[in-house]
Amino acid sequence: MLLVQIKRKSTLVLAILTVLLVSTLITISSQAIPSEGYFFRVTILSTSDDQSIANYLAQELRRIRIDSKIVTHPQGAFESAVVSREFDIVYIDMDWPSKDVDPTVLFSKDGSANYWGIDESIPGGKENEELLEAAQLEPNPLARIDLYYQWQENLMNNILAVIPIYNKVSTYSAWGTLAGWDHAEGLVASLPYMSWTGNHTGQENASVFIDYIMPNEWPKWDEMNPLFVENTLYLSLIADPLFRVTSDGSLLPMLAESWTFNSNKTILTINLRDNVYWQTDQDHYYENETFTADDVIFSIKMYQNLSTTGTYFKWVKGLEKKSNLSLDIIIDGNKSAPGLQSFTPVFTELEKLMLPEHYLNVSVGPDGLPNTNHDNWKKYSIYGLGTGMYYIEKISQGLETVFSRNPNWWGKQADAFNEDLDMLTYKVRLLSDFNTILNEYKSGKLDIFKHYKKGLEFLTQTPYQAQTRDEFDVVYIGFNLKSTDTPEISDLTLTEDGTMTKGLAVRKAIAHIFDKTQIAGLIQTESHIIDSPFSNKFTSYINPDITKYSYNLEKAKTFMLKAGFDPLTLNNTGFTLPVAFLSTLFLAVLVPIIVKKNKLATA
Repeated sequence: MLLVQIKRKSTLVLAILTVLLVSTLITISSQAIPSEGYFFRVTILSTSDDQSIANYLAQELRRIRIDSKIVTHPQGAFESAVVSREFDIVYIDMDWPSKDVDPTVLFSKDGSANYWGIDESIPGGKENEELLEAAQLEPNPLARIDLYYQWQENLMNNILAVIPIYNKVSTYSAWGTLAGWDHAEGLVASLPYMSWTGNHTGQENASVFIDYIMPNEWPKWDEMNPLFVENTLYLSLIADPLFRVTSDGSLLPMLAESWTFNSNKTILTINLRDNVYWQTDQDHYYENETFTADDVIFSIKMYQNLSTTGTYFKWVKGLEKKSNLSLDIIIDGNKSAPGLQSFTPVFTELEKLMLPEHYLNVSVGPDGLPNTNHDNWKKYSIYGLGTGMYYIEKISQGLETVFSRNPNWWGKQADAFNEDLDMLTYKVRLLSDFNTILNEYKSGKLDIFKHYKKGLEFLTQTPYQAQTRDEFDVVYIGFNLKSTDTPEISDLTLTEDGTMTKGLAVRKAIAHIFDKTQIAGLIQTESHIIDSPFSNKFTSYINPDITKYSYNLEKAKTFMLKAGFDPLTLNNTGFTLPVAFLSTLFLAVLVPIIVKKNKLATA
């Protein structure tokens, strides 16, 4: 009996040792990740409308043991959170700053939309600034393309501040009887050529074009000043720029008639159209005022000093009036370099709408700038005042705004568009509900439908027509390169092999965990997947050999390992295959021995 007890105690001890050994092995295997099962936590920021995409990002990050906190806001609060960098990862729709490819605003250290925190302190940051500056100054088109090829590769391989996801594709539907409309150029540019070949269902007046807008797209109609409004679509019915850049990148003179550069492209001489008149103001105090060089000089200075939508005309060194219809713009694209330097994207900023100097420059403050509290500025913000095709006839708050044809529009002249407007009235209705918009369009009470999405293919067929174009907007997943809440995202410590920083390795891992096609599938509108930070609008500038990031879990694991995070723990909570195997092997050997001893003890 004593022998049996000793053997049983021996069995109990062996069992305890077995449990301890297995527990020890499991504990050792799980030391690579914190007790909660994740390496670290990131804050994902998105708009409230993109909650489903934020959820997808969080789901995929868990595959590489990155936890997340999702923060969503309505558009206004979202923009504030982005500017103050209240994120580690942000899903963001970026408006491209102009029709030029120049990405300085988004990716230069001083760019007003550099939400990522790119500067020269990060690897690749110095090269980023040098390439952006060189491309701005390069007058040779092919050489400029090559510089942007280099810039894209440096951004995507050495910095990785953003993961390009897609650029938006917009499809508009219009009635099939509308002629002259070109979606690639836009509604405003098409208007001189637009006409109806016949009446469509529900149409009451062929000289009226009926458009619409949703409240979130145009918050208020009492701000028609282009200095303070980013969306200038309807302002462009009233006012004109000096030039317009067409969809193929060519230059169309508007209020400018001709232009020349000096030999090194540091002086741009602009000759203006003659016999261009400003519309009469609402009070009829200012009539028969002509457009002159004074208006151009005044406009550029106002954009430089008063605009709240961005930083403009920094490259303008000076302005010299040569005559009422001619002026010189002195260009210095790099004020830190000796002498004057050229600046390639000058014409994109000369697409800015011109302001009426005679109407706005009537009261000057001690700083030499106009008094923007003057009644003329207030009335200008409500009604606008321009040289364009239309003027505001009537504003019915909350219902519609009616634009009427400007009888003195310069565009009908033979040396201009040589076209008069068939659309004598342009009406913009305020509609807040998608289904209401669709029903109003189908009944013929709207002439165009701008919210096409998947499932509405019937709007591309007779009696309708549809046109599609790539947009300048690009959607990114962006990183906060200055994150202090999650330093793993921005860690500047080199990896063990010295090939990159640990933060870059983490960002590359994250870039390989998202499936761009799945993300695009979560939105209702059409899109084109992109690998470059450029929209497909800039096809000739896109580097086809750029470093690309597609979904690849193994690559994601490899980069996490490079950053110092053990990939063996990625697909479980710590009980790894080697541990399970060793534990099973140990038990397979030990249990028979215990059983055998027990049998001997009881024999």
